[in-house]
Parts: sequence; C-alpha cells; structure tokens
Amino acid sequence: MATELMILFGFIVVVTVVAVGLGAFLALKITRRDGQPQERREPEMAAPPPQPQPSQEWPAPAAPAAPVPQPTPQLAAPSQEWLAYAAPAPAVPQPTPQSAAPSVNQALMAYQAILDAKGVAAKDRDSQSRDFAKLFESLRERLNTLSSVNATLQPLLDRARGSLVYGDFPQTVELLNQVGGRDGEEGQVLYESAVKHLETAAAAMALAADLEFAQMNYAQAEHYYRKAIDLLPVDDEEQMAEFLNKHGTAAYQAGNLAGATLSFERAVGNLRSLLGSDHPDLATAINNLALLQYSQGNYDAAEPLYREALKIDEIALGADHPGVATDLNNLALLHKKRGDLKAAEPLLKQALTIKEKIFDPGHPSLVTGLRNYASLLKAMGRVAEAKAYESRATVLPPSTTTMVREE
Repeated sequence: MATELMILFGFIVVVTVVAVGLGAFLALKITRRDGQPQERREPEMAAPPPQPQPSQEWPAPAAPAAPVPQPTPQLAAPSQEWLAYAAPAPAVPQPTPQSAAPSVNQALMAYQAILDAKGVAAKDRDSQSRDFAKLFESLRERLNTLSSVNATLQPLLDRARGSLVYGDFPQTVELLNQVGGRDGEEGQVLYESAVKHLETAAAAMALAADLEFAQMNYAQAEHYYRKAIDLLPVDDEEQMAEFLNKHGTAAYQAGNLAGATLSFERAVGNLRSLLGSDHPDLATAINNLALLQYSQGNYDAAEPLYREALKIDEIALGADHPGVATDLNNLALLHKKRGDLKAAEPLLKQALTIKEKIFDPGHPSLVTGLRNYASLLKAMGRVAEAKAYESRATVLPPSTTTMVREE
C-alpha cells in the first residue's frame, strides 16, 4: 500500500512540473514574432527583465499580458479523497456469495440436487419441483412469522430463515429442532402447572354448582357448571362429559332449553368418541337429550334417541336391568303422547314385568310402573284391568323394622 501511494505521489509531481513548463512555454511564444522579441513600451520606472538563456531553466514569464492561468494539481501531499479515488481495485469491497442477498433459486437448485441424489426420474422432476416451489413459499412465510417468547431463541430462528433460503435444508431442520426442543421443554413445565391450576379451579366450581343444584337454585347451578366447563382442560373428556350433563340438567330446570340442548349434544359427542357406541353412560346422555326434545314437543327427534338408548342398555346392562325398564317406559310414554296407544301398551307391559322381578311391592319405581300401565289401560277402555293395577299400586312397602318379642 505504501509503495502504491509513493507511485501516485510521484505521478502527481511530474504532471505538475510538465503543466508549469507548458504554461511558461506558451507565455514565451506570445512575446515573440517571427523569431524576434516583440516590441513593447518600456516602463519608466523599471528596466525590462533579462531574456532567458537556452541552457537555463524556464523562468516564470514577465509579459504584461499574462496568460490565462491553468488549473494544476497541488504539490502538497494528496488528500484522502484523491487516495480513495485512486485506490487499487482490490481495496474496494466486492460482493461475495456469502454477503449477497439470497435468492429463491438457490433453494430450488438445492432441491434439484436432492432429486438427483434420490434418483428421481426426469419425467417426475417437473411436477415435484413445482410442488416444492409452492411448499417452499408456505414454509418461508410460516417461518418468517414464527417467534418465541424466549428471546435467546430468536437468533436461531433468524439463522433458520437464512439457511432455508440458501437451500441448506439440513441446517434449517437442525436449527428448528433446537428451537422446538428448548421451547418444548420450557412449555411442558408451564403447561403441567397450568393444567393443575385449571383442574383445581374447575373442580371447585363444580362443587359449588352441586351445592346450588341441591338447594334447587338451578340458575346459579347452571352458572357455576358453565364456569367449570370453561376452566376444565379440553383433554379431560370424561370429566367434561359429566360437567356437560350436569349443566344441561341445571339449564333444563332453569328453563334455558337452548343451553341445555347444546350441553347434552356435546356430552353425547364426547362420550361417543371416548367410550364407544355401546356404553351405558352414553345411553344416559342420549336419554337426557331425548327427554329434552320430548319436553319441547319434538317427538320425531326424540323417538330415535330413545330407541338408541334402549338398544345400548339392552346390550350393555342386560334385558332385565332397571335401566332398560326406564328406557321402555320413556319410549312408551312418547307413543302415548302421540296417541299411538297400541304401540305404547307392550312397551309399558314389558317395563312393568322387569320391575316386578326386581323390586318389592310398594317400591317407588314399581308403583310408578303400575300407575303408568293402569293409566294407559283406562285410555284404551280397559277399565276393569286398570283398577286391578291401581289397587296394586296402593300397597305399602314392607316395614324395614322388626319387633323384638319379650319372653
């Protein structure tokens, strides 16, 4: 660098000397005519200057009509601007592949190399390349919007964006793996803590709702069941189904039929996916939904629900289970409400038969069955038969106490 500066400085000096000599030569030519000195008036106060000798250096001209001064470079040390302008080409930073802005073509070319390495046939490359180009735009957009709450991971994401566009896919995968791994570990700890808090909060709200329901404060119970549903983590599907059924029941009792319908429908969906299609808990949820439709006069919607619940309980609980008797009774009352007494009669008779096998005389469930069947017989004009069943319904249950005989 020092040598280059010395050469530049010498060049400037030579140019300056030549320019000065040329200026003097031109001035001298003006003072001559046909090879003789030009006549001029001599000033009274000064003698003419001596003429230059051929062997001497060129002096500055003393002619009265001075030539127009020519701009010449300064003989002082060259300024920084001169040095920067005249600096050799290698000193100017040149763009390199590392500093140049990445191009999408680099990623596509890298993908072409992968196709080569995988031995993909030429006939398939065009379609695969087009598919990758679309995927690449999606990947780049998603990666550009990706951020982490952990500020120390942002540099890794920035590097991943660059390596993706440059086509360094293994490096991109590794950087994203590091981000996902570290954020995942931190998030798992926070998630487990949050789940515990939410489960506790939901359970507390459900307890409050149960207490309000027991006091027949149905609107308040519905409110607290809704809070429990909102707080419970979504992956606890079994507990969610229980809360939904309870909320539906409270909403129904509070007169919120639309809210009850939504909760019962969600409960049925949850239990169907969680327990399968032949679980008695699913049958209970379906029965609740059917009862809600029945209470609103939607008999066509209620009937298939009652039938599905009956079929599930017959398989899951057995044909003589009290739950099956309840399903038969509900379906029979639906037919009676429609006016189809012939369809209702065998269903009520079957339900009563099951209860007679299970319960003692006077049991509330058996009494209800006897009265329902007697009411149907009356509606069918079979009054004498109806009286016999009404009479049986008045039998008191057996005493649960025993007398101790004194001897």
